[in-house]
Order: sequence, then structure tokens, then C-alpha cells
Amino acid sequence: MPIDPEGPAPNAAAAPELDRLVASLHGVADPSIHAATAAAAESWRRPLRIRITGRARAGKSTLTRGLALISALETAPVDEPGTPDPDLGDDLVVYVLAGAPQPADRRILGELPPERVLAVLNKADAIGARWSDAVAAAEQYGRELGIPVLPVVAELAAHTRAGLLSDDDLRTLRRHRDRAGTAFTLSPELFTAATAGADTADRQAVLDRWGLYGVAVTLIALRHDPATEPRVLLQLLHAASGIDAVHLHLHRRYERLADRRGGDLLDELTRLAARAVPPDHRSRDLIEDYLVGPEARWLGLRAGQAHPDVAHLAAGYPATGPADPDDALARARRWRAVASGDLPAPARRAALRVHHAYIQLWEQLSRAGL
Repeated sequence: MPIDPEGPAPNAAAAPELDRLVASLHGVADPSIHAATAAAAESWRRPLRIRITGRARAGKSTLTRGLALISALETAPVDEPGTPDPDLGDDLVVYVLAGAPQPADRRILGELPPERVLAVLNKADAIGARWSDAVAAAEQYGRELGIPVLPVVAELAAHTRAGLLSDDDLRTLRRHRDRAGTAFTLSPELFTAATAGADTADRQAVLDRWGLYGVAVTLIALRHDPATEPRVLLQLLHAASGIDAVHLHLHRRYERLADRRGGDLLDELTRLAARAVPPDHRSRDLIEDYLVGPEARWLGLRAGQAHPDVAHLAAGYPATGPADPDDALARARRWRAVASGDLPAPARRAALRVHHAYIQLWEQLSRAGL
């Protein structure tokens, strides 16, 4: 199977060469080699897990609803008196902060690999006077903790998952749209004050459903255009919650961790090939043939580029695959130079994997006359 310069990389749904390897190893001299290879393939195919954790009342449940991810599971609170900390040995951790990091937050986060953690600063609408204040606070906490921290209003994000603004909500908010940007939305008490009109109960109902921040955003939109449709308003509220940025960062980290697991698979297969000593030449040959094949090269390419010590070197590539033979050769030379530098052994191995993959791509593209 030739390497497609533009991908896609093998994944759990499509890795025919790996399937053939596992099938071919059935009945070889050492049955444990077949069993270990099948187990390694199964481990690679296992979906990544996401854990949402943090201290009590930080908003974990609300964020879980706002993210609406099937693979995301909420843990018990961390630093709960009399109970052990939850098991966070999963693939990806979303840590919820409700303000400045506390000692318990720093302790837990300090025990986790930074590449497996994304933190969110929840209740960002309560920080400062504008969204930029929450962004600045999140950036400061991120520098202190050494991990990305993103501001979010999880309550609003969760509400946008539940449905559109009702006709009653819109009538109430349109009635008060001229007060957008005033002290009217500074506090729940001001928004529901009897002095604002006879519809106190209606305003309280809107506040209960959408929160003060959601109300303020909607009033500004309606003041700009009173005829704004409910679906457009919902999109504005969803964007204003900050949840899209969290989704984007989660996707990137999820993809990078999945790519790195491909490297773990290749490492395990390499160990198994070395373990297949005579007279089991057949097992060793089958595994080594797979390791030099195009499917394994793609896994190695993506795993190498996802290694945290060298990932920044691939950030500027428009695509994983090169555009032509010259591009492939230039990339191969660059990664060879990286591998020759002063790197820890795992990072050097990652760079060499990328180098070897680009050499193979250069050879393939050159033969094709591209």
C-alpha cells in the first residue's frame, strides 16, 4: 500500500496492515507473540477517555453538560476531606477552576503530565468587568500552572445545549432591550427589581434559565437588532460562553494524544520483534515487515510530530504530508538535524521517526515523478 502524501493516517477504524499482521501471527512458533501483538493493537484502538475534575462546586457537572461529549466523564471532587483523590490516570483531563488556583488545585495539576491536561476558568463572567479581564486572568493562571487555561461560562454553554429562547423569554427581553449596557444587568437584584416594571416574575424566569451573563448578551444583541431570530441568538450565546475554544483545544489535545499512542504501538511491536528469537524467525520477519511498511510509517510520522518536545517544529506545516519531492527532502533533512541535536532519547526517537517517514515519502514521490 503506497503512502498517500496527504494522509489519512491509519486509525482504529482503518488499519488493514495491522489487521493482517495480527492474523498472520496466529499459529506461529511462540503463541505469546500473537497474543501480545493483538493486545497492543486492541490497546491502540481503545477510545481515548476524558475526565472532568476539580474541586467541589467548581462547576464540573455544568461543564460536562456544556461540552456534551460522549467520552467525557465527571469525577468526584478533588481534595474532598476524608476521601481519596479521584483516579486521573486516563488519557485526557479537563480541570475546572472557579477562580484563582488553590493549593489543592496546584497539587493535583502538578502531579499530571502537562500534555494530558487542559484547565478551564469557569464562571468567567464573574471575573472583572469585561471578557478581556477573564482572558487575562486565565492567561496568568496558565503561566503559573504551565498548562493552557481557558475562560468559560459553563452555565451558559449548558443552557445553549438545552434549546432556543422561548417566545416568553424573547418578549420579556425585547421589552427591556433599551437598558442593555446599563446597571440593569450588573446584578440579579437590579435585573429583577420591582422598579424596572411589573414583569418581575418574567424577568426572574429568564434569569433562572439563561443567567445574568446570558441575559446581558441577549439584550445587547436585541438592542442592535430587535428582530434577531432565536436561532441566531442561541448561536451568539453559545459563542459568548467560550465553550467553542474549549472544544477546539480539547480536539487538538485529543488528536495529539491519539497520535502519540501510535508511537506506543510501534514501540511495543519493536520489542516483540526483538523478543521473537530463533527458531521463531517468522514472527520477527512479519513484525519487521510491518514496521517498515507505509502504515507504520504514517503512524511514526504522526507520533513523532506529536511528541511534546518537538511538536512545535511541525506547527507551521500546511499539511502532514509534503507537497512534492523537494518539500519531502527538505523536511527529512530538517528532522535529521533535529535528531542530531541535544535531545532526550524519546524526543530523538520521535524526530528520527519523522525523518524516516519523510525519506520514504521523498522516494515515493520521486518515483511517481511528482
